[in-house]
Amino acid sequence: MIFDTLNNLPNYLGMSSNLDAAIEYIMARDITTLTEGRTRISGDDVAVEVRTMTPQPGEKVDFACRENTLTLVTDLVGSEMFEVSLGDFSVKKPADGDAPAYGSAPTSAAGMLSEGRFALFLAGEPYKVGIKAQGCGKIKQAVFLIGLDEEEDGEA
Repeated sequence: MIFDTLNNLPNYLGMSSNLDAAIEYIMARDITTLTEGRTRISGDDVAVEVRTMTPQPGEKVDFACRENTLTLVTDLVGSEMFEVSLGDFSVKKPADGDAPAYGSAPTSAAGMLSEGRFALFLAGEPYKVGIKAQGCGKIKQAVFLIGLDEEEDGEA
């Protein structure tokens, strides 16, 4: 996991061509104006899903895990907590198409997302987002789904 501010995104250029496409997309516009729904950024490799949601208590949120996708999450409006796990992930609901697998895992680290901050969850890394922060209401969240480059997934 990488947790940082959006202003520092250019520091991560060069790690992956698909991540570069997402970073360039974010830096080239005011992402707070993105409309709800899914937008393709670079073919099938990079997309953003924007949604408004009401965060839930942590015990009501399952860990998600995407095996072949980096997941960059930022809040466009509001704040929420997130958790990430370095422990074993126990699948309750297997991945289905673009949807991640959901399950349980021990929490290893937690943080707070808000406007101007992001968390980048690595492929295979269990994470939770949408956890209620004290005093915070609905959020508008952008989730960038970034496919692994061929050299990253061993197919080059």
